[in-house]
Amino acid sequence: MNRTFAISGGSTLIYTGLAVLMGVLPGIWLSKVPPTPGLKPLTPIEARGRDVYVSEGCFYCHTQQVRPLSGDKPFGRPSAPGDYAYQTTELLGSERTGPDLSNIGARQSSSIWQYIHLYQPRAVVPQSIMPAFPWLFRTVGRLPPGEKAVPLPPQFAPGDMVIPSDDGKALVAYLLSLKQPPLAPAQTRAATKSSSTGSLGFEATKGAALFADNCASCHGAEGMGVPGTFPPLAGDAVVNDANPTAHIGAVLHGLSGRVINGQSYEAQMPGFADQLSDQQIADIIDHERSSWGNRGALISAADVVAARANEPLQKQAATPKEASPVAAPASTFDAAEGSKLFADNCGVCHGAEGKGVPGTFPPLAGDPVVNATDPAEHIVTMLRGLSGKVIDGQKYEVEMPPFADRLSDQQIADIINHERTSWGNHGALVTPAEVTKLRSKK
Repeated sequence: MNRTFAISGGSTLIYTGLAVLMGVLPGIWLSKVPPTPGLKPLTPIEARGRDVYVSEGCFYCHTQQVRPLSGDKPFGRPSAPGDYAYQTTELLGSERTGPDLSNIGARQSSSIWQYIHLYQPRAVVPQSIMPAFPWLFRTVGRLPPGEKAVPLPPQFAPGDMVIPSDDGKALVAYLLSLKQPPLAPAQTRAATKSSSTGSLGFEATKGAALFADNCASCHGAEGMGVPGTFPPLAGDAVVNDANPTAHIGAVLHGLSGRVINGQSYEAQMPGFADQLSDQQIADIIDHERSSWGNRGALISAADVVAARANEPLQKQAATPKEASPVAAPASTFDAAEGSKLFADNCGVCHGAEGKGVPGTFPPLAGDPVVNATDPAEHIVTMLRGLSGKVIDGQKYEVEMPPFADRLSDQQIADIINHERTSWGNHGALVTPAEVTKLRSKK
């Protein structure tokens, strides 16, 4: 009896000790690890989405733990203990049938893409083996107030309009919340400049790999896009343009609502300015400009640096066909001043991103007047205001006030140059002298 008691008691003590040593103590230590700087707690809808993530069994196939291995680089940086500070129990997963999702909110930040992917993964990733989740959506004949239909490619649309259910919205909110904050300070401009001021450095292999990791899920490995949802890059005018400003701007700052060949693409393309270095962005752009029959002029990392600084590119100034017939580009354009003046005088209507307000204030991003080689109409609009103009079939009745009596020629030139070099625009720059000349005309 005593021997039996000693064996059972000893075993219990051993197991208890191991449990404390391997489970309780690490748990206490982990509970004291501070959140990774920049990590945000889940909102109520994101927390509900996490429950949907669990109930749908997403963690059976997807991990949330990036290992410090080269094969894991496409998923993000190696995971750190602080990344899980706001999520208990951690959904690390153990099977990676699908990609790791630790940073999916940054890698694929388009909610439209996420909705389409959940409804029918093959609609955006033809080779996907992920099951579809149509029960997270509803089909309706008429859109309820405040709802937007998921823009499914025609071959996958059921006929009626498809809208996400509350669980579908919550799950997508949770997926978009999965973003890894950077562990190191962001790359400084000085460091960027010092590392990118060489000759054109396009490495085809790196460009192809970066495109596959960051762009192919939407635009397709062959650059064909998804009809009606994600635009093709093969044969695209911006990709083949000798002036790469719009192309660089789109990769840096993202894009949405652009009309291409008569087709409006509403899905939000994420910006990569905070995710990729200048050299990586240049490699991706050069891959796109030299693939699928495209023949766009290659760029360098220095061009991306200039675009980040909102500076006119050397190529733009040097390309004769892009030069203004009225005057040479302004050499004194103060990007910071132009941005501030725009925010103070124009941003409230046209929006900080130049997208305007549909049906009320026109967008400036992609506007033909803003991108025109001859800036005369752009200058006159700023000087004298505008109302009742029809743009892309939409009549804007709200009057834009004149700024001739409120701003100097230099200030108007700075605003115009800000608009012509932002949000993917690539209009020729103007000088204060051009504003003076048109101001004097009645």
